[in-house]
Amino acid sequence: MDVKEIMIEGVETIDEDENLEIALKKSTEEGEGGSLIVEHDGEVVGIITTWDVLEEIGNDRNLKDIKVQDAMETHLVTIHTDDTVEHAAKEMVDHGIWRLPVEEAGQIVGIVSATDILVNRIRNIM
Repeated sequence: MDVKEIMIEGVETIDEDENLEIALKKSTEEGEGGSLIVEHDGEVVGIITTWDVLEEIGNDRNLKDIKVQDAMETHLVTIHTDDTVEHAAKEMVDHGIWRLPVEEAGQIVGIVSATDILVNRIRNIM
């Protein structure tokens, strides 16, 4: 099965200058658990996940005082729409991440999470 069959299309983006409170609200409202971070010109420069926000909460920091750019992951590992779900799972394990932006024709068109992969596998078992 290809990643395009289970990915979430239309990825939420957040400006790198937003604060983490806004990032957390957007991520949880959309139910994605993460958002891509864009510069003012729209270029994707990173990803912020609920885990990144949780780390700041654990450090007893006020989320309103932290810019997304100061907490985001800048090493963006991506996958292609035609890659297999198994390849996506391997990439996640190899890089210790739970979400992969999905590319097609040089553009990010979606995101796939470990949960998406696991739910799909459960559906195939039943």
